[in-house]
Amino acid sequence: MSATVGLAEDSRPERAQPADRAAALSRAYAAFFLVAFGLSVVMLLTDTNLRTDFGAMPNGYFLHWWVVLVTAVADLVGAALLLALASRLAIKGGVLGSTLLAAVYIGVVFTYSSVGFASAYDFAEYLFGVTYSGGDIRYLYDAVLAVYLLTAVFGAVLLGKTRVLSTSESRGGKAGAAGADR
Repeated sequence: MSATVGLAEDSRPERAQPADRAAALSRAYAAFFLVAFGLSVVMLLTDTNLRTDFGAMPNGYFLHWWVVLVTAVADLVGAALLLALASRLAIKGGVLGSTLLAAVYIGVVFTYSSVGFASAYDFAEYLFGVTYSGGDIRYLYDAVLAVYLLTAVFGAVLLGKTRVLSTSESRGGKAGAAGADR
């Protein structure tokens, strides 16, 4: 009877093996990248200022549009890698990638002169400001940046959780893993 109780206890999600838990968390983490991808696609399809350099380009696509396209592709690749590799290493890559993508979204502010703004502050106010200043991107840049920042923080938390499980399991077997979950 005690073997049955032990088996049932070990099959609970919080008692999963560290590699299994890291794989499950990696797959769940991919959802953040898919949300960022979706927001970027909406931005690419709806923001005419982004596509036409505020109307200065009657046809073709402006450089900033291509940058958003590259970040959207990076989101999709990141989600695919998290799903395919499903490991702690994939989560590390996700944290690094989301941090770099957040830096790109913040760094774009310093390209203000290429889109006709007088200062980085004016461009930042247009992209991230709480007051509406025209255009079709209302809150999209804010949302994508927030998703990237949340993704980096959540990924760091996941790394901490999977490290604790791996370390305690290697030291004390299943009893050590149970103590790490408390």
